[in-house]
Amino acid sequence: MEKQVELPRGVKDLVATLSSFIRRRRAESNVEPQAPPALRVTGYNLVLMDREGQVIWTREWDAGGAFDFGPRYSLSVFCRFTNHSKQEVEIAEYEIELTGEDEVVLNRFGNAFGDSIIIPPGQSKVFSGQWKL
Repeated sequence: MEKQVELPRGVKDLVATLSSFIRRRRAESNVEPQAPPALRVTGYNLVLMDREGQVIWTREWDAGGAFDFGPRYSLSVFCRFTNHSKQEVEIAEYEIELTGEDEVVLNRFGNAFGDSIIIPPGQSKVFSGQWKL
C-alpha cells in the first residue's frame, strides 16, 4: 500500500497559480486579435526641405472630405511642385503629412535624397509616397 505524500502549502499555491495562468493564456489565445483603429484623414501637406532640414516650401491640400483609413489599406499620394520663382530651388528631402479633422498630423512619410534635386524656374517635380496602416 502506497503512502500519499502531502505537498507543502507553498507548493500547492504555486501549482494553483500556474494552473490558473495556463487556463487564462489558453482562453486569451482563442480571442481574435483586435484590428488597429481606423484613422480619419481629411487632408495632406507637402513639406520640402533643404540640406539643413529647414522648410523651404509647404502646401496643404484638402482630401475632398474625410475618409476612414483602415487596416490593410494602402494610400498613395502624389504632390506636384512647380518652381514659380526666378531662381533654382534645391530640395534635399520631402515629407508628406496626413492630417486629421482637427488638423493634427496623423502620420508622416517621405524621402531624403543623397544628392539634392535642383528644380529650375518654371519646371515641376512630382513627389510621391505610399503608406499602409
